[in-house]
Amino acid sequence: MPESAIIPLRDHRVLAWHVYDALKQDILGLVLAPGTQLVERDLATRLGVSKSPVRDALQRLVGEGLVVQSDYHGVTVREISFEEADEIYALREVLEDMAVALATPRMTKDDFAGATRCLERARQEIERENAPLVGQINREFHAVFTKKCGNRPLHETLTNLQNRVSIISALGGRFRPSMYEEWIQHNTVLEAAQRGASDQAGHLMREHIHRFRVAFQQARNMGEARHETAVE
Repeated sequence: MPESAIIPLRDHRVLAWHVYDALKQDILGLVLAPGTQLVERDLATRLGVSKSPVRDALQRLVGEGLVVQSDYHGVTVREISFEEADEIYALREVLEDMAVALATPRMTKDDFAGATRCLERARQEIERENAPLVGQINREFHAVFTKKCGNRPLHETLTNLQNRVSIISALGGRFRPSMYEEWIQHNTVLEAAQRGASDQAGHLMREHIHRFRVAFQQARNMGEARHETAVE
């Protein structure tokens, strides 16, 4: 059995979940890059399982929008264009501003403590230069507010966007402000929320997301400029 094989489990559903989790982590970690073709047989061999749980896991990933299925290319890891990334972050600016503003008066001491722990953990991982884990913790920080917004459709929409946001964040890591700058921005959001300044906290979150969006736009423009120069 390969070193990366998943320990055989009797319950097919549990095994399929483990395969799904392994593939999802590889996609979000860019081990399986956007556009990569996912062949059931190859994945089953790598994970040391039969094709059946792999098939089930891939269908779940299709449902979550992390992979796409077509008659011509089979199943591939979802590719996200600059245009789609910009649209998603434009939506996040509005929705997370709203979520933070709604969540602030609803948050308890435990909620604020949870957000503070996220920042403490993020600071530790920044010092270790562990960018993937910092990204994961940052998403947990955002989720503290999303979960407490008290608006179910808003919560569901932001949750459904999260997988694509994770991929965009990983792909755009080299364009974004430093991890420490983002940590400071998160701190300012939390401080405003702790003061009960809900509108200000929401606005600060909008600014935080907008900065990444602008950096991503600039990266696209620079890429297009280099292409035009090469053509000329």
